[in-house]
Amino acid sequence: MPPQLPTTHPPWPGNPLTFVVHQHDILKSALSPPCRCIDCQHSFYAIEEQFRPMFWYKANLTAHPMLVQEIISDHVQQSESDRQYLTKRLESHGDLIMSRWKKKARGKREEILVKAIPEICLYRFINPLFCYTGAHKKTGMGERTEKHRKQLLLHWFNVEVLKTSPAVLFALLHNRTVYPLQDWAPFDQRQLILSWACGHFDVKFSPMCVVMYGSEYGKVVDWDAESAHRADIVGFPKAELVLEAQSLLMTGLRKVVDIILDGVDFNVPGSSKNWKAMSRGGFRHNNEVELWSPYTNQAFSAPPYFSIDAIISLIDVRLSAQGDHLIDLQTDPAYMRRYIRVMAQGIFYKAIPKHAEGLLLTTQLSRAVYNFWRMTWIRSECEHVRGIRDRFRDSIRPGQPLPKAYDRALGALELLVVNGVNRLADGLAFNLFQRPGFSHKYTSSQDPQLGEDLLHMERNPAAPVDQKLLYDQDPLEWCLTQLQGRPDVQTNYDHAVMFSFLEAHLAKSNAKDNARIDELLFQELSDLASCHEILVSIRLHRPQNEACDLDELLESETEMSRIAWKTWKPDAQLSLDKKDISKLGADFSDSFHQATTPVGKKNTVWLKNQKLMRTALENFWDGLKKSCALALGQSGLMAGEISFCTEIISATTNPDYKALVEGEERAVMEAVKKDRGTTAGPAQKEWGSSGTEELTTAISKKKNKTRPAEAETNSKGNVEGIAALKIDTPSNNQSLPKIEVKKRAFTVLNCMYPESAADTTKTIDWDNFVHAMVDMGFSARNGGGSAVVFENQNGDGKSAGGRIIFHKPHPVPKVDPIMLQSWGRRMSKWFGWQKELFVPEP
Repeated sequence: MPPQLPTTHPPWPGNPLTFVVHQHDILKSALSPPCRCIDCQHSFYAIEEQFRPMFWYKANLTAHPMLVQEIISDHVQQSESDRQYLTKRLESHGDLIMSRWKKKARGKREEILVKAIPEICLYRFINPLFCYTGAHKKTGMGERTEKHRKQLLLHWFNVEVLKTSPAVLFALLHNRTVYPLQDWAPFDQRQLILSWACGHFDVKFSPMCVVMYGSEYGKVVDWDAESAHRADIVGFPKAELVLEAQSLLMTGLRKVVDIILDGVDFNVPGSSKNWKAMSRGGFRHNNEVELWSPYTNQAFSAPPYFSIDAIISLIDVRLSAQGDHLIDLQTDPAYMRRYIRVMAQGIFYKAIPKHAEGLLLTTQLSRAVYNFWRMTWIRSECEHVRGIRDRFRDSIRPGQPLPKAYDRALGALELLVVNGVNRLADGLAFNLFQRPGFSHKYTSSQDPQLGEDLLHMERNPAAPVDQKLLYDQDPLEWCLTQLQGRPDVQTNYDHAVMFSFLEAHLAKSNAKDNARIDELLFQELSDLASCHEILVSIRLHRPQNEACDLDELLESETEMSRIAWKTWKPDAQLSLDKKDISKLGADFSDSFHQATTPVGKKNTVWLKNQKLMRTALENFWDGLKKSCALALGQSGLMAGEISFCTEIISATTNPDYKALVEGEERAVMEAVKKDRGTTAGPAQKEWGSSGTEELTTAISKKKNKTRPAEAETNSKGNVEGIAALKIDTPSNNQSLPKIEVKKRAFTVLNCMYPESAADTTKTIDWDNFVHAMVDMGFSARNGGGSAVVFENQNGDGKSAGGRIIFHKPHPVPKVDPIMLQSWGRRMSKWFGWQKELFVPEP
């Protein structure tokens, strides 16, 4: 190794804030990248960037290929050596590592971490701290200390998170040893996008590249256009940073484990039984019932990767939640009343004219419908990608060009999803000033150009707009502002990091600050998180697909034949007529709000008021359906496609809905007759064709005991998958099987399927609900935002098929009766649950 690395820029005078350099000197010392495309700017700095000192290369190693190979090999060999060492220690003494780390107080954990890794950052989220404090600017390039470099290379690795939750260290050790270095390379490379784009690192130049996959991981090769654009190889300047970060992490973890195991006699056999059991069970933060989200805890979970099947599964569970929400808004007046009550909070809604509430409600509901459609269209594109993948499965592997049809399909899907993220981010901006936690930062005024229904909103002069001031004074709003950024702008903060920031902030902030994120805002954030998670998965595909050009795609008959792209035509106007939705909203507001809310005992008065509210609800959705159909037709969709799209807002025309209404009316009238001391007619002695009501009554009265064989199948921890049950109506000589559940689970079931007046008004603590679902065979995992994904598990803790999303209530973690009953309907719909299935354990 030469004693002095060749510099590429002239030295500057003593004042580190001043750079006296002539432009022609910079041009002479600037190093041209092998390729000037956008993709290659992730690995090399462009000539134009090198006019700024933070993008000057520290050294030019073009004439030193052996030194390049030595630098890369040292990092890879060190990382792999540490990985093998840690694997052996976990295999032999995993239980002791767990026991000792759990027993240590937070202060002692911090002491160990700092001793093992002196440069480790004490606090989370160093990137905004580094950017906003200006530490890298105060003394210019001289502030680029080795300590700052190491902290930025592992910006997610810090004392604060490691000492707070013991599971974080365990998850890191598990996932970084089980999975090889190359599996982590795409994720580790993504973590450096911001600091690379901001010029936070001193980097060396070489036109050579490094292989980032398979058995040749870390091999230095010449630059090749096709391989580089597929991300099979990465330019040396960026690759060195990725491999250095991996080496720093693995060496640091090794030192931490050595300190934890200090004094252990390794000649005496240890144990790892508990370690392996914990690794299989998943990881969760302190004081949380649910497993943590791999999306917001990517660094502490298994390495993320592309799977079209996993993406479709994620979309399906999201669509089922969004679709059920829309159906409840159409068919349940109480659910709609609750939605309006949650929406119309805060000073913004006090300031707007009363008749404008209807317009805003219609706008919000139409946005919910559009979001459902767009997710459906993304799913159809995913199916298109999966179909092509299945045809070319054997030809898709790292190191090989992607089949052209598959490459194009993947590029089109990426384009659709990134625009979905942008739309949801815009929706967040649209909603933020309306929500009670943030509306006080805006002032409203009438603007004749906007009409009488709308207000002109301006930022309050006293509310900061400068991002550094916002970060210091209101980190919650700062975070939500960053989430409105475009994911393709490299200097923007990554959405996943911002969602992690949001989780951390809400976990430690006071109740008043927490309450600023209300239920509707949290659900908006959940939709944004899921869409961005899909985008990240697509962009982690290896080999990487070629970026798709929107204009060229819109001229293609192949893409424009698919429903996802028809609404992208230049002449397509997928928007509702403002006058129509304004009138529709005003009419609904008058009829729905003026109708007397059915409360109290269910009698003829209650039934009359319920009918009035249902009529108002049906008329509203019928009008919205017609407006949506008109907009879809103007976008170029065919009649069959329009019918497919509007099916989700046609619930009131469904025979099941009509049967529900008739059953509700019949039940009320029967109760009225009973109260008057009359009988409804002769007793039912056999099952009839309209036996839904009778079936429920008969089963609820009969106390069948579970046979021993049934008890073995259905009781033991419920782990054989209560959730997977699909119940068929029994024949005349059969009865529904009974499933014993724990008493706390049965209490929750009583509220989901209430039979008494008391149960219809009870609330349930969220943690109790999660525990009940776990008791009945589900696992619970945070899904980003307020979404929690419940997945049916078998006796071995593996998926038995079937997932469902419920949104965690915020800011008060209690599930109200309306939502509990809605969730009961959803469990009946997707998993066949009925109240009569369950009995409490003796």
